Amino acid sequence: MSSHEPGPERPPALGVDEDIARASTIDVAVYDDAGLHARALERVFAPSWQLVVPEMFEDAPERGARAFTLLDGALDEPLLLTFDGDERRVLSNVCTHRGAPLLEDPTDRRVLVCPYHGRSFRLDGRLAGCPGFEDALDFPRDGEDLARLPLERVGPLAFTSIASRGDFADWAAPLAETLSEYDGETFTLDPDGAREHVVEASWALYCENYLEGFHIPTVHPGLSAALDGDAYEVEVLPRAVRQIGRGDGPALGRFGGEPVVADYLWLYPNLMVNAYPYGLSINVVEPLGPSRCRVRYVSLVARPELRSDAGAAGDLDRVELEDQGIVEAVARGVRSRLYPGGRFSPAHERGPHHFHRLLAADLAG
Repeated sequence: MSSHEPGPERPPALGVDEDIARASTIDVAVYDDAGLHARALERVFAPSWQLVVPEMFEDAPERGARAFTLLDGALDEPLLLTFDGDERRVLSNVCTHRGAPLLEDPTDRRVLVCPYHGRSFRLDGRLAGCPGFEDALDFPRDGEDLARLPLERVGPLAFTSIASRGDFADWAAPLAETLSEYDGETFTLDPDGAREHVVEASWALYCENYLEGFHIPTVHPGLSAALDGDAYEVEVLPRAVRQIGRGDGPALGRFGGEPVVADYLWLYPNLMVNAYPYGLSINVVEPLGPSRCRVRYVSLVARPELRSDAGAAGDLDRVELEDQGIVEAVARGVRSRLYPGGRFSPAHERGPHHFHRLLAADLAG
């Protein structure tokens, strides 16, 4: 049992003061309590916009479907990405008869056939055939077609949601601003830049570490040498946080000549898009349990001639391992019965404070 598991004598304190100068961090139960984790899956992740990994679109068939799982180990939602000429759709991968998965592997068939009882569906999700139902009354009824989810695009990136709330364009507006750097340029998926790490810490701890540059001088000495700490900038947006890193070397053009070498964008709840002069390094943080998460890396290159082993975009693997080390250490530390919960540095932790307020609001429901 967690040392912070809430019970009738101490329910979790999910409020976070809007004034960062007065605010305390969110209740540490968020980092390891099974009940709060289950609540986060339904209230935070199910309504969220999630990245459909770019690999799904590589060498796409003219007509067919590919199976994938949305947040494997968390939401575990079986889905299909279908290709029908120029049309792309996200559909449920569960037969509407008895719930059998339609596909386990990619296929180029024009019709999806359930391996259980032979019910079939078109690539747009419509019911095509249902053997054995000739005598059924009031059939087919609503709900016999496969559920269709939204599929939204911003530049080279695609997103879907099980139960989207809010306008996608509003949520994605900061991302569109980031991608304006590369207007008209072609991105190439870099398979050598793909990574996957399992971290023994809550997804929330991993996110809040990303959301501040306060730790860079002590945790990332190499990265610190590439950035001007006095010019580091944080912008808090309605459901996002942008961090601007300035330094020497190739710069991002959209900042009008300023020496901006990195544009770090986090979109609630778990997407991190790091823009460098050469292209994008994307991190998706996926909860695997109350105190475990997986971090997936995707690399998209627009300007290979600007890629370098030096500067802010240099040794990203080393920076990742440094982050994992400190996040896992903190995950152990916050379980201490003697840890009272922290305060926020008004000068340096506006990002984590904003994240805690968004998370607390969703968990409180």
